[in-house]
Amino acid sequence: MIGVEDISKAYNLYARPADMLKELVLGGTHHDVFWALRNVSFQVAHGDRIGIVGPNGAGKSTLLQIIAGNLRPTSGRLQVNGSISALLSLVPAWNVNHTGLENVRFNLLLRGCTSRRIPLLTEEIVDFAELGSFINQPVKTYSAGMSARLSFAIATAISPEILIVDEVLGAGDGYFAGKAARRMTEMCDRGKALLFVSHSTGAVQQMCSRVIWLQNGVIRMDGEAQYVLRQYELDYRRAEDETTRTGHRQRAEMVPSTATSDEWLDDRRVRFRIVRGDRRRFAATHYVQEIRVRTGGGVERCVPLDDHARDHAASPALDLDSSEWGRLHERDGHLARTLTRAHGRRPGGHFSIALDESADSVPFEVQLSATTDGAEETLALDVLNPETATWDAAECVQSIDHDGITFTRFTGWIRFPSGEHADVVRTRIEEQTQSPVTIAEVAVLAHGHEVSSVLEHETFEVAVRVQFHRLVPIADVGLKITRSDGVYVFWQSSGLVGSNLEAATGVRTFRFQFASHVFGAGRYSASVIVANGWNHPDNYPYSQVYARALDVAHFEVVPEVHGLDFGVVNVRVPVVID
Repeated sequence: MIGVEDISKAYNLYARPADMLKELVLGGTHHDVFWALRNVSFQVAHGDRIGIVGPNGAGKSTLLQIIAGNLRPTSGRLQVNGSISALLSLVPAWNVNHTGLENVRFNLLLRGCTSRRIPLLTEEIVDFAELGSFINQPVKTYSAGMSARLSFAIATAISPEILIVDEVLGAGDGYFAGKAARRMTEMCDRGKALLFVSHSTGAVQQMCSRVIWLQNGVIRMDGEAQYVLRQYELDYRRAEDETTRTGHRQRAEMVPSTATSDEWLDDRRVRFRIVRGDRRRFAATHYVQEIRVRTGGGVERCVPLDDHARDHAASPALDLDSSEWGRLHERDGHLARTLTRAHGRRPGGHFSIALDESADSVPFEVQLSATTDGAEETLALDVLNPETATWDAAECVQSIDHDGITFTRFTGWIRFPSGEHADVVRTRIEEQTQSPVTIAEVAVLAHGHEVSSVLEHETFEVAVRVQFHRLVPIADVGLKITRSDGVYVFWQSSGLVGSNLEAATGVRTFRFQFASHVFGAGRYSASVIVANGWNHPDNYPYSQVYARALDVAHFEVVPEVHGLDFGVVNVRVPVVID
């Protein structure tokens, strides 16, 4: 139905309006090129319900605009078989001085409806939007929610083969959002395809069976909705920890010198990182134009900066997903990859190279060319030392500035430990970098047995088994329960009821006991964090989170009365008749 093949979209960026005029009159290049999308590929089949997630600026809206035909891609191929109805803004084609009814008829004409069909479709749209007498008022008097209602009703009235919705329903009320969700689900059940963008992971989880995660204009992950959304939220939570929790924020200001277990690569693959010269986090934006690596007496290899850099099996390769590499730019005609502060990521721009040499000690030389915006910052190079499991600074032997570009050359040695020592180093890395806490298991129990379902009002408990690898002064376990449609149902920390664990060691199980619970029928999942204690309201949000497990321990609450929906909360309250 939709084939997206290597779609890219670039925009020209001019520092000053005069540069645009200079380029038109005198020729030459006086602009930078910003790649909003780069080599994006995926397929959409009949009945697919695809959610697209990503942070602001990831390229989501640009991608939908291209699929809807509102933007032309810079390169790539788009194939669309079927009619598209795109709801990409609150105002599709309004004349704000005309009434809602007049705008309905006008938009139906734009969509190619015949004069015979327009009266019937108009009546259906008016009924669905439920604007009452406002349908005869000028659109300029409408609120954002009213515009959203009418926009959605028009977009779905002609039953398109492909429906594209970009965040617009967030302006409506909960009642209409549910009504719209039912209509989209019914369309998908009839074989229509849905592309749905929202910052609400709950809404995406409710509507979609597949999710595409966009980051820096490329696809980071494409797969089953629940799995991708869990990874996306974990990534978001890591960034949130670094910005909102004082313990994480203080540690994140300095670049660590000790390697982590997930930075360790295989025995003959070496990891490098480009960092700020004083080993603090980046304050400026750097544009890296070229990285060349030579090891031993081998040939010089160029690290690819374009989309091929995502091939983790290639050598050399950038680590675009978990370090601070950003988007592709073109500056002064040179392709460059941005390098700037990114919360929740490994500090620096990481890249790796597989060695052909088998010697225990291998010399290396790295040549780097880059430009910088903003504050004056120098760039340095670290290499992960396999012998000591630390990040060692490479020696800067040359640094030359030419036409605003800094050319820097680094040298050093890579020394590999022998067989037994290599095992010792791996063990040391795991011990040094292992979180002090691991959430070993989260289970739902009823009558002493693990279960996947409970009756409404039945007693059950959520057991959280926690492994403390090192002494933790104080530990507080928080439990959050969410319904499958994304509704946030319950949260509590153990510390709220005086069950903080002091001087925590070993394996401990925290049991959240629900006696005659009040959850209404539906499917639920639990998320758990272990943090540094609810000892005072001032420590919320917690200053440090030790461990986190998202969307685990799925269970179903079975209705006590078949066919009767009590809502989110099933509880009996007294009724007094006066």
